Amino acid sequence: MPADQHGQPYRTQKGWGLRWYDEHGRRRRRSGFESRSAALAWYRDVERKRMLGQSPVEPLTLREFSDRYLERYEAMRSPVSVQTLRWRLARPLAEFGDVKLSELRTGELATWEASLPSRFRYAVVRALRQVLDAAVQWEYLARNPAKATGSNPAPSVLERVALEPADVEKLAGEMRSPYDVAIVVGAWCFLRPAELLSLERRDVGEGVLNVRGTKTARSLRTVPVPLRARQALETLPLRIDSRLLFPGPSGAVYDLRNFRRREFEWAREAAGIDESVTPYTLRHSGISWALAAGVPPSDVARFGGTSVTMLERVYAHLLESSAEAARQRLDAFSERLGQERATK
Repeated sequence: MPADQHGQPYRTQKGWGLRWYDEHGRRRRRSGFESRSAALAWYRDVERKRMLGQSPVEPLTLREFSDRYLERYEAMRSPVSVQTLRWRLARPLAEFGDVKLSELRTGELATWEASLPSRFRYAVVRALRQVLDAAVQWEYLARNPAKATGSNPAPSVLERVALEPADVEKLAGEMRSPYDVAIVVGAWCFLRPAELLSLERRDVGEGVLNVRGTKTARSLRTVPVPLRARQALETLPLRIDSRLLFPGPSGAVYDLRNFRRREFEWAREAAGIDESVTPYTLRHSGISWALAAGVPPSDVARFGGTSVTMLERVYAHLLESSAEAARQRLDAFSERLGQERATK
């Protein structure tokens, strides 16, 4: 180990970083600290102890730490998000679950990543990096070995099927009540399937739906209800056995897999709609309609509970028509102003 040192803090665009020499005399850097004192404290309490062979925390395996992380994650995120993260962590835990965090090696992780099928490599690697980022923040690790394996490019966006409003009506016509209404509402309000099936009577406001999030446990967003969706909601029969708008046979929230198998798939087949169409296609279709209608992408993103960045990745071709609609509105506004000035 080099002569005793305290680390050299420096300013970055987003906070503070630290430079130091490791036990092999190599120059190291780490950034992302909120303050100069935080950088020095991390070096003193974590990195320096590591170089001296003093373990600052208990030596957990990847599986043990993942369990702790998921326990905290469950308190902040919805069950659907937690379940998705568990699925994505299944492969790294099967491979490295019994390996101590401090013994995870970048080279071994890189070899394992390369062996993953391309169709879900991005999501699995991202989940592992997410957990190991938390291990760094919680000071179980000095650095994230999964991030040093290189870039993790997102897969190219596949062109998704977008239904026409007439197709949605045809599909709804093959569904029994109240799921025929669910099809219409899901499309026109571009809801995720889990959000749709969780709607309660109290969520229906004056021209809006108060959607309780499926990504974060306590999130809430307001979605406008277009005329066709309002008309469909007005046909729902009153029920006293469940507070849900579209409950399952037991009166509880309909499990999405059962809904798809018992209600959606046979209706899709009866309507003569392509088998690639899923309940999520309703959301995709509604977002496509909104953008094609000229609704600003920022509004679509807010109502849909997503980001403009995601819209740009998936709906780039529709954003062009949205921009054209905005241009036409501005031209009409300018022309109207000119006419008002001419009459004065």
